[in-house]
Amino acid sequence: MADQDNQNHGNDENQELNSNKSEQQQVNEDLVERLVKERLAANLKPIKEKLDGAFTQRDEALQKIAAYEKEKRDAEIARLKEEGKHKEAFEKQIAEERAARVALEQQNLELTRNNEVRTTLTGLNFRNEKAVEMAFQEIVGQLVRNEQGTWVHRSGVSIKDFVKTFVDDEDNSFLFAVKASSGSGSGGSKKGGTPPSGAKSVFDMTQEEVLKLAMEGKLPKRT
Repeated sequence: MADQDNQNHGNDENQELNSNKSEQQQVNEDLVERLVKERLAANLKPIKEKLDGAFTQRDEALQKIAAYEKEKRDAEIARLKEEGKHKEAFEKQIAEERAARVALEQQNLELTRNNEVRTTLTGLNFRNEKAVEMAFQEIVGQLVRNEQGTWVHRSGVSIKDFVKTFVDDEDNSFLFAVKASSGSGSGGSKKGGTPPSGAKSVFDMTQEEVLKLAMEGKLPKRT
């Protein structure tokens, strides 16, 4: 009976030890995720600000050019009418309206494409909004319209299938949040699954060291 009690006591201690290890691993992973997020956000902030400023200046310049070009076309049409060249004026008006219609149709097509891509990306566990935008731009840049007028990847696969391939690609893993760990971790080793043997605790690392390990794929992945 005493032996049985000792065995039960030993099992309880092992379970408590395993539980403590699991909790410590979760704390480490949460810390890693927070440090990586903070560093990425800090590094991307000045770049984003510069890009936002450049895009704003570009859009303002394009609007001014478009307004100037319209004024020139309107003035040319008015001049032709004043000179009695009504046919030429009419043809220019028709051409301008046709160009505006084509531009609007193209804009609508792009909106349809963008909406489909964003809908497909909805629900994926991205690291942050910047990662979503990076993925969106990368995916949209590889889409074309097929003979049926449907937006597809340039290889011919659907947007949905291409997004799945994009998500599964290890080169794009940095865009996604680290998944929560499940199980005891006794399964087979995976690429980047655990830090090298003898590595110091993430609590003792600088942000630069944590980020370096993350980029090298040596931090624990959440599965």
